[in-house]
Amino acid sequence: MMNHTKMIHILRAVATITNEKTFVLVGSASVLLTSRNIPLQMLNTNEIDIYSPDSANDDDFSFLVESIGKGSQFDKTFSYYADGVSSKTAKMPADWEARAERVENLGIPDVTVLVPDVNDIALSKMMAWREKDRDWLQAGVWSKILDPRKMRERIALLPPSETPPQEIQRRMDAVSAYLAS
Repeated sequence: MMNHTKMIHILRAVATITNEKTFVLVGSASVLLTSRNIPLQMLNTNEIDIYSPDSANDDDFSFLVESIGKGSQFDKTFSYYADGVSSKTAKMPADWEARAERVENLGIPDVTVLVPDVNDIALSKMMAWREKDRDWLQAGVWSKILDPRKMRERIALLPPSETPPQEIQRRMDAVSAYLAS
């Protein structure tokens, strides 16, 4: 279960091993930096998905982050870890950066974290549609952290993929139906 203290520990470690100062969080745990009263289902992860927009090479960044990744000594010691991803990992609306929140003052000198709007993260999870994503989405809609109306408005801005917009709409309907039950 991710929490704020664990996230800061991971961020400090990633900043140290990569010498980067700006990061983007794109996974489930990103909600920790922008939301309150988060249901446990939305924090049911032991990792943060992170990349640096300033890194010269996504592969090099990910390679460095692997040293505190899944199965690493860091993970074995603390039971949580970082997953170095790329800017293409999360399939979010083209204009997600306009809504991203800059988070500073995390107790890590000179580090800034860009956190996409939670509804943009949710659309990425709609596209992935794994069981853990569906649980996260249902908890987010139920707790009103997610706004299905905003998500529907942004579907047309998603990047082209194998998942057509009408399928994303169908998935939205399925998640929204959870509220009615």
